[in-house]
Amino acid sequence: MLASHFYNRLKRKYITLFGSIFNDITFIRYNSAFTTEIERIKVPIAYSPKEKWLMKLQSDPELTKSTQIAMPRMAFNVVSMNYDPSRKQQSLLHMPSLAGVRNSQYVGVPYDLTFELNILTRSIDDGDQIVEQILPMFNPDYTPTVNLMTTMGYLKDIPVILNDVNQEIDWEGDFDTMRNVVNTLTFTMKVYFWGPINTAKIIRKVFANTYLDGSLSAGGSISKMNISGNGRIKMEDVVFQGDSVQTATAAGTVLSINDSNTVIVIGGTQGNFITNSIIHFASTNAAYNLVSFDATPRKAVSIKIEPNPIDAEPEDDFGYSITQTEY
Repeated sequence: MLASHFYNRLKRKYITLFGSIFNDITFIRYNSAFTTEIERIKVPIAYSPKEKWLMKLQSDPELTKSTQIAMPRMAFNVVSMNYDPSRKQQSLLHMPSLAGVRNSQYVGVPYDLTFELNILTRSIDDGDQIVEQILPMFNPDYTPTVNLMTTMGYLKDIPVILNDVNQEIDWEGDFDTMRNVVNTLTFTMKVYFWGPINTAKIIRKVFANTYLDGSLSAGGSISKMNISGNGRIKMEDVVFQGDSVQTATAAGTVLSINDSNTVIVIGGTQGNFITNSIIHFASTNAAYNLVSFDATPRKAVSIKIEPNPIDAEPEDDFGYSITQTEY
């Protein structure tokens, strides 16, 4: 079952999608009166847990220039991945390609990816400025539309839901120690994971068969009967069960007889023949025991259809060749 290798890079794409939502946030520093803009910074974002950046900041307590550019900063990571049964679809459904190719996939398996977005700043107001740019965009979700499976060509809405916002302030240390303010936003991304892409083969040959009804109870049918007994059997004679042809419970016409008078083929059958019962032949008064019968439908016509030329592709201009065989 798991022998066929495939890798759609979906989790990587979901991580990239999440990060791209927040990669254009701008941070502005003002003077003490909040009347003049001093500097404008595009807040950097990286896929990393907040502990990595806190450790980097704490390793340089003197706040040298190279360290100061790390604040403000955003970091995010996946903290959990859980199956979502509420969005499950019928497992055998196929999604056809919309990219003009003969591809298809089974429907995706729904999962919830939980992300943490950590906003690291030097002051509470700096953190509030960044958080305030995010909150109005989630009410409580933001739904980008993306093409995750480019070879399939269909777009998918991926809801990203804001669950909660927490603020953590590190007050420990003396007056010379840098204070860390971390705003943590938790999100749930409603995603799907798709399996391998299946490429359909081109149908280059079609067979259409027609059969004669083999049921002994169906009007106009043809069936083979195994019989035992004595007496003369004639072609096109009427064979029946019952006291007479007029009151017969089942009847038919003899179409063929084998040399030993043990197998006959009848057609135009009416009613229900019963095995281990006597059958009569109208013109000769012969009586035989019906041992068994073959009610399997018999092939009447077979039709084979092929593209012409045989190596034609779906977008080519081609015709058909038809071969018909009668039995």
